[in-house]
Amino acid sequence: MPTMTTGNAMRIARWTIVALTVVMIYYFVTSNAIRSGNPFLVPDLILTVLLPASAALRGRVAVPAMIFAFAWASAVWTVSLCTYITRGAFADGANHLLLIFSSVLAAGLLAITALGHGDRERGEGVRGRV
Repeated sequence: MPTMTTGNAMRIARWTIVALTVVMIYYFVTSNAIRSGNPFLVPDLILTVLLPASAALRGRVAVPAMIFAFAWASAVWTVSLCTYITRGAFADGANHLLLIFSSVLAAGLLAITALGHGDRERGEGVRGRV
């Protein structure tokens, strides 16, 4: 059975970032998001810049940066979804679920493959670690 390498996980994560960034750019262009009364304007702008910036990094900082960017994005979208839920408008915010799940899954994939890769480099199994 083929195994997931860190390189493959990073490729999947980067394509996920491309998709999420396109969604956010579309959101900014087609909605009335850029206005002073939008409490999510700054967090949304930060995640729209943070995601592709993290994907552009190389070397040892790339995986932790992407995990952080996915975590930031997931947190912003989760809080946004919760505002819809508290207003009784879950259906209007349900599209956030795909954004949240894809971010969490991509971050988890990066974390799991990076952990497994590091263990193999040191010649240790996950069980051997204390």
